[in-house]
Amino acid sequence: QDKSHYITAAQLNLRAGKKAMEMSDYETAYSYFDSGISFLRKKHWQEHYALSLELYSLAAKCALTNDDHTSLKFLIAEVVAKAHFFEDKLDVLYFETCALAYSSRLA
Repeated sequence: QDKSHYITAAQLNLRAGKKAMEMSDYETAYSYFDSGISFLRKKHWQEHYALSLELYSLAAKCALTNDDHTSLKFLIAEVVAKAHFFEDKLDVLYFETCALAYSSRLA
């Protein structure tokens, strides 16, 4: 099986997810990002770092918007563990802060 087909599918799902976000359809966008993530293979953080980071970060943004805390926690943990630079973690850490702030207002 050719690995490039998996990467192409992940990239197409990334593009589709971005288009859905432009239309403010965050549930559909999340499903595209999640599907794109599912096409990534072992060692994807090493071999396709930028693609992995973008898929996970945008999926986290959608999970926050969709109030999906379970997915948000998983996505944040993955980016924090695998991101090479602190700057690459900033978006998901911001999403985590937003989720915490929002949940404390509800308590």
